[in-house]
Amino acid sequence: MSLPSFSIKRPVTTIMAVIIIIILGFVSLGKTNIDLLPDVEFPIAVVITTYPGATSEEVESMVTKPVEKMISSAENIKSITSTSDPNVSVIEVTFNWGVDLDIATMELREKLDLAKKTLPDGADEPVVSKMDPSLMPALVVGLLGDRSDTLLKQIAEDEIVKPIERLEGVSAVRIVGGVERQIRVFLMPDKMEGYGISINQVTETLKLQNMSIPGGSVDYGGRELLVRTSGEFEDVDEIKNLIVANRQGAIVYLKDIAEVKDGTEDRNTYARINEKQGLRILIQKQSDANTVRVAETVKKELDKIEKRLPGDIEMYEILDQSDFINRAINTVKSNAIQGAILAIIIIFVFLHNIRSTLIIAVSIPISIIATFVIMYFMGISLNLMSLGGLAVGVGMLVDNTIVVLENVYRHQQLGKGRVEAAEVGASEVSLAIAASTLTTIAVFLPIVFIEGITKTLFKELSLTITFSL
Repeated sequence: MSLPSFSIKRPVTTIMAVIIIIILGFVSLGKTNIDLLPDVEFPIAVVITTYPGATSEEVESMVTKPVEKMISSAENIKSITSTSDPNVSVIEVTFNWGVDLDIATMELREKLDLAKKTLPDGADEPVVSKMDPSLMPALVVGLLGDRSDTLLKQIAEDEIVKPIERLEGVSAVRIVGGVERQIRVFLMPDKMEGYGISINQVTETLKLQNMSIPGGSVDYGGRELLVRTSGEFEDVDEIKNLIVANRQGAIVYLKDIAEVKDGTEDRNTYARINEKQGLRILIQKQSDANTVRVAETVKKELDKIEKRLPGDIEMYEILDQSDFINRAINTVKSNAIQGAILAIIIIFVFLHNIRSTLIIAVSIPISIIATFVIMYFMGISLNLMSLGGLAVGVGMLVDNTIVVLENVYRHQQLGKGRVEAAEVGASEVSLAIAASTLTTIAVFLPIVFIEGITKTLFKELSLTITFSL
């Protein structure tokens, strides 16, 4: 039994199948991620090695060149670019497109484990990181207030950063601007020389006296208590009165050889909002999270936080990627809907039959809704490319439908009943429709075999066209 015959003779089964498809489609649509473009993973890894106190020439000869030599033997490398600056070496490794970046970076780390032996003693371990577009902040929030930079940053960390970091889909929250409190010790070389005290002796004393050490456990009745020796500094006076040396009963305090000040760290970043000094809070999403959903969750939490903040502190929304994504996606959606409506109107003008027009008006959304099911299970997000594919598919669905309806109408003109004309007319052109559809698929589907960024961008376009047809 052909598909047209089955659909006509089993109307209840057909309707139930359509209802199931519609339900699955709407559920899949609600779970599908929304983004501006398909998930693009650039085949680039960066190796960063710090060598404190070294000049750029020393960094190049002692760090960059040995690391380059070791990692150059890794597979699928297209190019290596390095930059040697004072204190830091940055090596950018570009792989061939189509390489699994996780496996490639793992191989880099294995090569770097061998390179560690050749690095100078003062150099830190090389750090490998992938070039990930998702590291761009999904939201940027500004903070202004009549408070000191130190206090404003402390409020931002306690009241904003910590609650936002706990939200689902958020990977990191970073503050730009402001300064943190820092206890500064200014040593006096002449006095140190008089007491015979070295810089290393002072630094080691500060480290040893500012420690919190676990002391094991104690059984107390039916309970086990953890013991901890807390020796961290609580105020500046404790630091000033720290004993640095004992010279034959003469105790030397830190305040005798140094000036201790409660200050702030050196400022290296500035953030200005509305021409005033403030903070910028950068909120990054997880690489596989829905940008729009994460942004909505964060903004709801920010509304709650804003009510808890002191009255003199103001919060501003500087950047919201979800707003741009929503506007771009809505534009594509509205164009697709307008195109479908115009197609239906034109069909009605030419067919002069309301029933035939309604058939087309029903077949288009059902086919699109069914496509959402496959998109969800294939991991395809709603973006400009996938929605563009749906828009192209709408036009082709209309073409196929007109061919079927025209043949059914011809059989009605020959004297057949509506049911017989529908069955015979649809069955006659089914092979022609299948051939036409497969021809279109044969044009778009090979895009999935292309390598490089072209495949990344246009793969979802071709798949959505194929699924909808």
